[in-house]
Amino acid sequence: MPQPVIAFTIAPGLPREAEDAIVTAVGYIDGVEAARRIAPESRVGEIQRIGIAFLTSGPNAPNPEAMASAIRALPGVESATLDRAEQLAAALREAAEALAEALATAADPDEVVAQIQAQEQDADDAKQAADSLAVREKNARLEAETRVGQARQAADEMAGQAQAAQADAAAARADAAAARTELRDRIIEHDQARQAIRQEADQAISQARTAAAEAIRRAEADADAAVSAAETRIAETERQAQELASQARADAEALVRAAEADRDQARGQAEQHRQAAENADQRATAAEARAEHAHAETARAWELEQLRADAERERDDVLARLNDAASRLAEVTRANVAELEQLRTDAARERDELRAAMESRAQVLEESRGELRARAERAERDLDSARAELAQARQEPGAAETPAAGRSRRGAPRGSASREG
Repeated sequence: MPQPVIAFTIAPGLPREAEDAIVTAVGYIDGVEAARRIAPESRVGEIQRIGIAFLTSGPNAPNPEAMASAIRALPGVESATLDRAEQLAAALREAAEALAEALATAADPDEVVAQIQAQEQDADDAKQAADSLAVREKNARLEAETRVGQARQAADEMAGQAQAAQADAAAARADAAAARTELRDRIIEHDQARQAIRQEADQAISQARTAAAEAIRRAEADADAAVSAAETRIAETERQAQELASQARADAEALVRAAEADRDQARGQAEQHRQAAENADQRATAAEARAEHAHAETARAWELEQLRADAERERDDVLARLNDAASRLAEVTRANVAELEQLRTDAARERDELRAAMESRAQVLEESRGELRARAERAERDLDSARAELAQARQEPGAAETPAAGRSRRGAPRGSASREG
């Protein structure tokens, strides 16, 4: 009995380690004897994802469908199918075993022959189905091999492209190595230049520090000398200030004595001035009274002047308003005169038009009256003629025809009269 085989495919997009772990997990399932890839060294991903599992054979062999379901239940397995050719071969084997058992236990040869024929027919049908399935499987294998060849060709092309890419990568790595070497050389040169600059800077800093220390020492000496000279000048100034203060004190005492003498003299003069001031106050009071009177007079005069100016301004305003009113009245009068003239003109024109209309209407009425008079005269003549004809008709025989003729004759003048009207 051939060993059952289950083909399974791994889901795309998984890394190689995960695919290897899935194949290993399929091999660890109870009832699976071994599991492997179809082409583990192929560069085509579709072929690498296909694996086969060999099931254990014998009396304790597991159910292939259950094993296929168990394999499909694994994470990462896309599908798992049992080889149909193997199933048909198993069915044929079971049929042969049943036929052998029937031959061993049969008692009626005719029945045995019939069973054999039936079994042969079933076997032939199964063989034909197996042959057709084998042909389909063969065609599928050929197509798969064709696809594998195409995939291998594509893989070879990809390998060539990969080699070209590797060559480009090698050239790029060489360029990168050269660039790194050049960069390292420039870095070394930069470090050397930086060290030289640092040494120069240290020397400049030390020189600057030395010069600064010398300048500080000189400044301290100059400051000490300046402090000594300032102290000397301060002492001299204090001495001169004391002398000036003594002299100023003596001068102030002399001035005080002179001021006291002047004060006494000023008191006498002040008394005289006070009396003169009292007299002046009296005169000033009288002058203020006169000034207030004059101020009042001036205020009244100013008020009168203001009133006169206001009166003049109001008079000018009244005159201006009167002039304005007179001009407006003149304009209104002129407008009224013009309007009155226009009304007179319009009235005359309307009167002339009305007169013309009345005259034309009177003429029309005269014409209508003359026409009506003519119609009345014609009507009277027609009536007279009708009466004469009626009288004649009454006198003549054939009165039945005559009134009709008379009516026809009477009708003609009336029609003519209506046309004339």
